[in-house]
This record gives sequence, C-alpha cells and structure tokens, in this order.
Amino acid sequence: MNSKIQFRMFAIFDYDKEEDYLREMYLQGWRYKTSRWWIFYFEESEPDDVIYLVCDKHFFKKYYHQLESLKDRGWELVEACPSPIFRKPASDLLLEDQVFYRNYPLRWEMVVSRLRSSIATLLVGLVVCLILYRENLSSSFFLIFGIYGLMISYLIYGFFRLKRKYQADEK
Repeated sequence: MNSKIQFRMFAIFDYDKEEDYLREMYLQGWRYKTSRWWIFYFEESEPDDVIYLVCDKHFFKKYYHQLESLKDRGWELVEACPSPIFRKPASDLLLEDQVFYRNYPLRWEMVVSRLRSSIATLLVGLVVCLILYRENLSSSFFLIFGIYGLMISYLIYGFFRLKRKYQADEK
C-alpha cells in the first residue's frame, strides 16, 4: 500500500481548517493515518467523503464520556494524541452526530479554552523575557518581543475569525 507524507502547518485555532484538509485528502484517495508536529502521514485508499472531527485534548478530558459515545455511533478514533481526531463517512452521519460535529456553542467553548491556555503560556514567556533582559534592552529582546507580538496578533485574528464563523453559522 502506498503512503504519503505532507508538511502542513495549522495553528491552535485552525482545527476547522485541519478538518477540511483531512477531508479533502480523503476525497483525493489519501486516508489520514497519524501526524507528528506538522507532518501528516497518509495511506492510499478509495476516495470517499469522510467527515473529520478534531478536538482539543483538554476539551476531550472534560467531555470524555460524550466523546466516547461517538465511538458507539460509528465514529472511528483515528488518533488520541496530540489531539483526538475522529472520522466517519459522510453518508453514515446521523442526526445525533450533530451534537459534536455542528454544535457551535460547544465548539466555541473549545476555542475559548484554547485561547486561555495560549494567552497564559505567552504571557509567562513574555514575563520571563522581561526579567532576563531587564538590565539591557538588546536587539534580541526587541526581536523576541516582536515575535510575541506576531503570535498574539495571530491568536486574536484566529479568535475573531472563528467567532464570526460560529455567529454566522448559528443564524
């Protein structure tokens, strides 16, 4: 069986884009196998319309019992780490599957959870940088500060992109 390896980078708020990417690859005949960092491993299969559901690992722990019931309804747990990823053929989708697949308030809760953990991590890193460089503000400090500014800007962009998406889709 043939296999394929692709490098694709998704940020923490791009899980919806990652789901679309995995679905598109399956439509082309490449079934998702696993991923490490930003390297995706696929194996050749028959093209099919398959829905993917990517969850946050903290979200998975909180709603473990509900996500476990996905397996009972025919969702396949493809990978548990780093993020739980489920898949199911689109032709087999049930009305009950909408609980997680199209439940925008629940997905919005996942976005807010990711935002909190990301902001906390970035702020701790920024405080460490400020402490380390408090005596002399060298060019490396401004470089690090600029990188942090870009990361926070991207977080804010991703947050509002998903907020608009979920508000528009709810209507």
